[in-house]
Amino acid sequence: MMLHIIVNERAGNGRAKQVVARVIATLKSPYELHQTTGPCHATALIDKISQNEGDQLCIVIGGDGTIHEAIQGAVHHSNIIIGVMNGGSGNDFGRGFSAFKTAAEIEAFFSHPVITEEDTGVLFTDSQHIFMNNIGYGVDAKIVYEVNKTPLKNWLNRMNLGRLTYIIILIKEVMTFKPFDVVVEYETKRKIYKNVWITTISNQPFIGGGMKISPYSRTDDGRFELTIVENLSRLKLLFLFATIFKGKHVNFKKHVSQISAEAFTIHYSGPIQGHADGEDVGLLKEVITIKMQPKSFRLARNPLD
Repeated sequence: MMLHIIVNERAGNGRAKQVVARVIATLKSPYELHQTTGPCHATALIDKISQNEGDQLCIVIGGDGTIHEAIQGAVHHSNIIIGVMNGGSGNDFGRGFSAFKTAAEIEAFFSHPVITEEDTGVLFTDSQHIFMNNIGYGVDAKIVYEVNKTPLKNWLNRMNLGRLTYIIILIKEVMTFKPFDVVVEYETKRKIYKNVWITTISNQPFIGGGMKISPYSRTDDGRFELTIVENLSRLKLLFLFATIFKGKHVNFKKHVSQISAEAFTIHYSGPIQGHADGEDVGLLKEVITIKMQPKSFRLARNPLD
């Protein structure tokens, strides 16, 4: 098994650069270091690495955006094993799947490898997007979109206060966002929801830097969980967001619905902002379809977790 380290040194306002420096200073196993240089480069690196014979362990050091790109490539190559070290500001993948923290843990993996097959999803709109964490349309996606645009994120990251960015933008967007109506189709069912704030399809529990929006989601069960938040005042929505970090919002059953299925088709009443794993997927006008890709990539798990 060959070891590759793929790093986005810009992730987390330089945090990933610090992480990779600590790792290579103490790593005893031979490795190849690859640095991303721009959007989609991690996908291209995975494609290139996959041309080697035998299993290739790719430790990705960066944020969820870099991991998202790496998995775009991994799902197409059975000899790629993805491992992760948190180097971004949100790091939701590491919360919901598994992450290495030190070079010693990587060495322990080589002694006792733990590899699992994990699910991903495909979002179909005008194009296709593979996602591993979640996709969403609504106020949560608008929050993600604005967080990625604001210079405040980098400034707060320097002080290790990256999560505060989400909270500040959240308050702003809750005060201005316009709710919408949706029709949800899954299995043989069709349901209508009015005055909706959030439609998030989850493959794992976490979103937005640690918000536990789908506490019962698992990464290997072949199913998604759709979370719908509806018919809330802006003030009550703010209160609900305060409960999401611990997953307690699901107790508000009058306003929060969760549906488990292998696929969904959702019709929206108007243009709505969307994201896939925190990456902007543009303004949707009509309908999306989400389908499960069970056991579609191989994950290296931290054996010391």
